[in-house]
Amino acid sequence: MSSAKFASITAGLLARKGEARPWAQEAIPTPRSWQADFRAAVCAPPPSPPLKDRACQVRMSAHDYERLGILAVKGNVTRQQLLKDALSQFLEAKARNYACACLGACGRDCTSTQ
Repeated sequence: MSSAKFASITAGLLARKGEARPWAQEAIPTPRSWQADFRAAVCAPPPSPPLKDRACQVRMSAHDYERLGILAVKGNVTRQQLLKDALSQFLEAKARNYACACLGACGRDCTSTQ
């Protein structure tokens, strides 16, 4: 076999995983261009994960559960939303008693009252 029929395998023919393109559409990127892209991707900080709500269980009597359900239907909201709103109001009221609105979650001494 003559060497004219086959191209020699060089780094210019290789593509990183996911970056392969049809030969006729686009020229093969030079090693310098993909190295610059790779460095930019490595040096970029990772995106921050989306904030998710944390789960917490509440035990209540069947009577209170039913009352909560009636209020939810009348207000066109869910029981979950009613509980989240009530907890938010409770924490805001308690935060007024402390020097810091985080109630100690920031790590500072927030135990003194105003």
